Amino acid sequence: MLQINRERFLSDFEAVSQFGTTEEGGVSRPALSEPDMAAREWLKNQIEAAGLVYSQDTAGNQYGRLVGDDNSRVILTGSHLDSVPDGGRFDGALGVLASLEAIRTIKESGKVPPISIELVNFTDEEGTLLGLMGSRAVIGQISPGEFENPRGGRSHFISSLDRAGLTESGVLNAKRNDITAYLELHIEQGKRLLAGSTEIGVVTAMVGIRSYTLHFYGQAAHAGTTPMNERADALWAATAFIQRAKDHIMANYTPGVVNFGMIEAYPGAFNIVPGEVVLAMEFRHGSDDAMDDMAADLLQLAHEVTNTDHLSLTVENAATIHPAPMNDRVIEAVESACSQLDLSNMRLLSFAGHDAQSIAQVALAGMLFVPSVEGISHNPAEYTAPDDMVNGANVVLHSLLALCDELV
Repeated sequence: MLQINRERFLSDFEAVSQFGTTEEGGVSRPALSEPDMAAREWLKNQIEAAGLVYSQDTAGNQYGRLVGDDNSRVILTGSHLDSVPDGGRFDGALGVLASLEAIRTIKESGKVPPISIELVNFTDEEGTLLGLMGSRAVIGQISPGEFENPRGGRSHFISSLDRAGLTESGVLNAKRNDITAYLELHIEQGKRLLAGSTEIGVVTAMVGIRSYTLHFYGQAAHAGTTPMNERADALWAATAFIQRAKDHIMANYTPGVVNFGMIEAYPGAFNIVPGEVVLAMEFRHGSDDAMDDMAADLLQLAHEVTNTDHLSLTVENAATIHPAPMNDRVIEAVESACSQLDLSNMRLLSFAGHDAQSIAQVALAGMLFVPSVEGISHNPAEYTAPDDMVNGANVVLHSLLALCDELV
């Protein structure tokens, strides 16, 4: 059975890990920074040395194509080389290098695929400049207004584009129409695979995300002279809601999650009963139906805790990201590859965002996970064992071969 070159693959991974390396053993390689630019140049050299066709689009996405019998369609595979500041070595880079190795292995076998297969390194998956910038540019989803207030500020955005020889108009005109399918390997960034002693996670969907800002209103009062049983304490209402929401979601919507990441009490003094509390609420699940049900239940709970004298509630819808289901044909190709390689696997949701959620809007998309030790990610201690890395790369290899046969 065709297998990747283990030593070459792991050597490539160690080479990329040197770009932006930190004393703690991780990497700091924000998008289009000097370390990222060095890693991108290294990747270009590897693509060309492998005899693949190198290109870069106007959003900075890098490609390495193995030309197939039908070069008008392409199966895209890869991830991203950029990292969060002071992050880990595996997030993103593993997927790029596994895809590079899988395509090299196919080329070296002498097999000409029926349709082209292409490696991709997407620009700025982590959102240093714009969240999922490269993959959203590929599907034409970025609007000019986003350039006015990018993450990190406009001057940093412009200087980063300049460093890479990119322009705003280029980012807006990087849309592609030839992508038939997309496959991405990533570390799990969680503990489910380890807990289940499972080697491969087959992603069924990227979860949707909804966020609300809740305003709990009570009555500000003297903290010493107002009896406890007469207080309309907005913070009491908010914290009662948080506990009830936690219990309800765990009991009824697992593996869905809810989070309360910000809470502010006003007037905000030791000796004043809070008259208003602003609470940031975010929740995630794998389908719009589940998200609708979660929203209805959570907002009902919030209204119930304020259904007393002198308490009230207002709700603002802050943002919505819809779930991104993975395609059944790609899921089945990954599971078939796992079966061929005798690797245990399980279906699961991805609770983090990835480039696959962008490409899923225009092509057949799929994603697989390999275990993360202790579930640690975005941290220098992030780690995936070499055997798991190689397993993931071999699954990518055989999934690509299966998709080539499936999509002819």
